[in-house]
Amino acid sequence: MATVKLSRAVSAGAAINYAEGKNRLKETDRAWLREQGVDDELVAKLRDRAVARGGENVDLNHVRSQMRSTRELFGNRGKTQAFRVIQSFGPEDFNAADPAAWQQVNALGVELGRRIAPNHEIAVYTHLDGDGHKLHNHIIINAPNLITGRKYHHQNDFARVAAINDTLVREHGLSVIQHHSQQQERHTLAERKISAKGAYVWKDDLRSRIDSVMQDSRTIDFKAFSAYLFEKGVTVHDRGQNVSYAFLDAQNKQRRVRGPKLGTSYEKEAITHELANRTQAREAQRLSEQEQQRVINAHRATEQRKYQTQSRERTAQQREPNHASATQNFERLANTSGHMEQKARSMGTHYRQLRQRIKTAIKPLAAELQRFSEAIPRFAQTISAYLQNQVRSNYVALKQKLEAELTSASKPPETPAHSETYQQLLGKIKENEAIGEQKQRTQAQQRAKSRQQQRHNEGPTLER
Repeated sequence: MATVKLSRAVSAGAAINYAEGKNRLKETDRAWLREQGVDDELVAKLRDRAVARGGENVDLNHVRSQMRSTRELFGNRGKTQAFRVIQSFGPEDFNAADPAAWQQVNALGVELGRRIAPNHEIAVYTHLDGDGHKLHNHIIINAPNLITGRKYHHQNDFARVAAINDTLVREHGLSVIQHHSQQQERHTLAERKISAKGAYVWKDDLRSRIDSVMQDSRTIDFKAFSAYLFEKGVTVHDRGQNVSYAFLDAQNKQRRVRGPKLGTSYEKEAITHELANRTQAREAQRLSEQEQQRVINAHRATEQRKYQTQSRERTAQQREPNHASATQNFERLANTSGHMEQKARSMGTHYRQLRQRIKTAIKPLAAELQRFSEAIPRFAQTISAYLQNQVRSNYVALKQKLEAELTSASKPPETPAHSETYQQLLGKIKENEAIGEQKQRTQAQQRAKSRQQQRHNEGPTLER
C-alpha cells in the first residue's frame, strides 16, 4: 500500500542534498541487491541513495540554482523555501530489486508532485534503502508558483495530498491504505483492571482532555489543538513524526506518554488527518456558499443586462422620429452651407477686384503726395530765407535811424526822453551784434573741432 508524509524545508538545498544522497548508498544495500540477483555491473555503478531521478519544470543537473533563482525572482524570502513529500510503496506493489520498478515508482512521484502543486518546480528522487528495502520517493516542491509567484502552503493540506495519492495509486491498480474512521484506544491489562474497580486511570483522564479539545469547534489546526490542550494543563511535544503528552494528573503526579501508547486516535497523523478533514469540509461548505452566491450574482447580472438592453431598445425606438427629423435638418443645413460657400467665394472675388481698383487709384495719389512732401522742405527754406532777409533789412534800417537821431546830440534836445531811449536801443543792438558774432565764432570753432575729431577717428589716409 502507498503512504505519504508531508513536511516543510527551511533550506531547499539541504533537502535536495539529502534526497540525492551523493555517495551515501551503503554497502549493505548493494550487497542486498546482489543477493536479490540484480546485475553486478549495475550495482557497481550505484553510488547515490537515489537510484532514480525525475522532475517537473526543472533541469535536474542545475536544480538547486534554478529553484534559488525562481525564489529570488518572486521575492520568496520566508523561512520555508521548499516542501517535502515522502511517498512510500509496499513490497506487494513494487519489488525493490527490480530496476524497472525504480523508474515506475519515480514516474508516480513526478505525477503526484504535479497534481499536488501544479506550475511548481518539482524534483523527485527514488530510494530503496531503509527497513525492509521499500521503494519510496523524496519529492521536493519549490515554494513559489511559476505563474502567480505565490507560495504553496502545506498547512492543513495532508488530507488533500493523501486523497490525491489514493486516487493516483487506484488509477494504477495499486493497493490503497485503509484510513480508520473510528477512534481506537489502547488499554493495557493493568489499566483495564484498575478501570474495572472504578479507580482513577490517568491515561483515561488524558484521553478525556484530548477528546474534549478535538470536539471543540475552535480546534481548526494542530497549533490550536496544542494551545487548547495547554489551557487544560496538557503540554504537547511535537516529536516530528509523532507527539507525546505531558500533564499533572489528579494524584499530583507528573505524567508523560507518547501518542501511540494512548491509541491510534491520539497519534499525530490521525489528529492532523482529522483536523485536515474538518478544514476541507469547512472549505467545501464555504465554496458551496460562495458558489450559490456566485449563481445569484450571475442571475442578477443577467437580469440587469436584459433590462438595460430592453431600455436601450425602447430609447432607440423613441429616437427614430427624431432621427429622421434630424436627418432632414442636416440636409437643409448642408444645402444652406453650400449656398453660403458659393456666396463667400463670390464675395472673395469681388473683394479682390475692389482691392485691385483701390490700389490702381491710390498709386497716382501716392506719387503726388510724395512730390508734395519733397516740395515742403524747399518751400520752408524759401520762407525762412525771406524772413531772415526782412529781419536783417529792418534791423539795418533801425540801426541807421538810431545813429542818425543820435548824431544830432549837439543840438538842444527837444525830447530828451526819446534821446535816452534811442541810446538804450542802440546799446542793446550793439550788444546783440557782439553776442551774435561771439556765437558765430563759437560755432565755427565747434565745427572745426568736430572735423578734426572725425579725421582722428578715421585714422591716417594714404594719398597717391
